[in-house]
Amino acid sequence: MNDNKSSSPTKKRKASDGRATVDGSHDVHTSNTNDGGSFLSSWFGYFSGQRDDASAGPPSNEQLIQQSLSKMDKMEQIMMRMEEKLATVSSLESRCEQLEAKCCSLENTLESTSQSTKEHMNRLETKVDSVHVKLDRSLNFHEYNEMLLKNQVWGYSADVDTQDNLVSNGYTDDEAEYVVQTAAVLRDTSLQLRRGVFPDAGNFDKGILMEMPDDDPIFREAANDELLPHWKEFAAALKQFTPAMNLLPDNCESYFRFYFVQLNHEAMLLITEALIGKPFHKFAFTNNDNGDGVPAGMSVDAILGIVESNKRLRKLEIGRNRIGRDHIERLCSAVHTHAALVALDLGESFEPSIGDEMLAALLTSGVLMLEKLDMSSNNITSAVSTLLADFLATNPRLKELNLEHNNLNDSDAALIATALRSNTTLRYLHLHGNEITNVEHSLRLVLYDESSLNSAADSNHICIVVGCISNNSHPQGQINRAAKVCRLLSIRNQSMSNVKHFGNIDVKILPNMLEAMQRYHNAASVYNAGRFRRILFVEPVSIVYETLRKWDKAMELCKSMGAENISIND
Repeated sequence: MNDNKSSSPTKKRKASDGRATVDGSHDVHTSNTNDGGSFLSSWFGYFSGQRDDASAGPPSNEQLIQQSLSKMDKMEQIMMRMEEKLATVSSLESRCEQLEAKCCSLENTLESTSQSTKEHMNRLETKVDSVHVKLDRSLNFHEYNEMLLKNQVWGYSADVDTQDNLVSNGYTDDEAEYVVQTAAVLRDTSLQLRRGVFPDAGNFDKGILMEMPDDDPIFREAANDELLPHWKEFAAALKQFTPAMNLLPDNCESYFRFYFVQLNHEAMLLITEALIGKPFHKFAFTNNDNGDGVPAGMSVDAILGIVESNKRLRKLEIGRNRIGRDHIERLCSAVHTHAALVALDLGESFEPSIGDEMLAALLTSGVLMLEKLDMSSNNITSAVSTLLADFLATNPRLKELNLEHNNLNDSDAALIATALRSNTTLRYLHLHGNEITNVEHSLRLVLYDESSLNSAADSNHICIVVGCISNNSHPQGQINRAAKVCRLLSIRNQSMSNVKHFGNIDVKILPNMLEAMQRYHNAASVYNAGRFRRILFVEPVSIVYETLRKWDKAMELCKSMGAENISIND
C-alpha cells in the first residue's frame, strides 16, 4: 500500500474559484498561476454571477478589461439616465413652485375678485332694495290716487236727524242727544277717511279715534239701530282706507281706538270686517259695561279675530272687557305669536280667580316678550305671587308692570321685593290700592338700603315704585347707584364718621372710590342738579378730605406711591 497520503491527495481541487471541495472544505487556491489572473478571475466571476465551466480556462486580462469597460459603460449610462431623471425632477420641482406661485396669485386674485364681487352684489342688492322701495311707494301712491278718484263721486248717504225730531219720535232727550252727536262724529270721520286723511293725528302717530263719555248709560237697542246707517258709512270708508295707511313713514305709529263706543250686533260685524287685516300698530277697545257686566261695544271674540289678522300689532288695549275663562288660551296664543307686540292692557277685565288664571297663563305658556303689562283691577291674589316673583327674578324684558287695585298683601310684596334684588329691567312697578300695609316700607330696603356702603351699592337701581319716594329717577342704573353711595357718604361726613364704617375695605380701591365718587356726582348733578343738591349734604371735596385725614390706610397708600413728604395737614 502507498502510505504517501500527505503528498498525494485523493482528488485534486478545481481551480480556486470559491467552490466547495468534495470533503466540504472551503480552501481557496492562492497560487499565482496563469500570470496572476486566477484570483482576479475567480473574484470577478463570483461577484458578476458568472462561473467558469470545468472545461473552460480563466479569462485573459484583455477580456477582463473589456468586461470592466463594458460594465463601466453601463454604469455611466445608468448614471446619465439618473442625471436626466434628476434634471427632470428638478424641472418638475421648479414647475411645481411656479404652479404654486400661480395658484397663490390666482387665489389672491379670486379672493380680491370675490370680495369685489360681494361688494358689488351688496351695492346691487341695496340698489335693488331701493328700487323695490321706490316701486312699492309708487304703487302705494298709485293706489292712494285711485282711492281718491273713486271717492270723488262718493256721497254720504245717511241722514243726520235733529234732536227735536228724534224726541218727537219717542226717544228720550239723552238718547236723542247721543244719536245726533254720534251720527255727526261718524259723518265727519267718514268724510275724512274718504279724502285719505287720518281723522286724528299727532307728531309721531296718526289714527282713528272714536270716544264716547265713559259715564254714558247703556242706551236702548233702538238708539243704536238708529245709528246703523252711519256705522255702515263709517265701516265702508274704513275698509277702503288701506292705501292711505301704506303711505305712512316707518317711524309713524298708526292706531285705532274705540273708547266706550256702543254698537248693535250688525254694526259690530261691519266694524270687525273692516278691521280684519288692517295694518294698525295699536288697537284699543275699551267697552262701557256700566258695571253690569254686559259689554256694549266690540265682543272679545271679535277683538281677538281682529288681533289675529294683524301681524304688525305692537300695542293692544282691551281694558274693561269681560274676558272669560274660555278666552284665556286664545288670548295667550295671540300674545305669544305676535313677535312685535310689546304692550298689553287687560285692566279691569276679569272676575275673581280668572285674573289669577290669566296672569299665570301669560307667564307660563311661553317666553313673554312684552315690555309693558297692565293687570290692574283684576282680582289678582297671593295664588300667583310666587309665580310672579319667580318670573321677575329671571330678568325678563318687562319694563312696566301695573298691579294696582288687586288683592296682594304684605307677604306678596316681600316676594316681589326679593325678586327685584336680581331684576335690572323693570323700570316701573304699580302696587297702589292693594292690601299691602305700606308699599314704600316693604320695598325700601330693596330700592335703597342705607345700612352700609355695600348694601347701598347692591340695591335695585332701576325700578321706580310708582307713588313712592324713588331713588331711581335717573334712567341709568349706574348713576342711581352712585347717587345712593354719594348720599350715604354725604350723611356720614356730617359727623365725620365715614372711616369707622370702612372696616376691612382694601385701601387699594381708594383712588377708584374717590374718582368714581367725583365722576358720578358730576353726572348725577348734571341730570338733575336741584334734586341732587337736596340729597347730597356736602361737596365731594369734603368727603375726600375726611377720608384722607381720618383713614390711616390712606397715608400708607400715599407712602407706597412715593408721597412720603405729603402731609394731610398741608
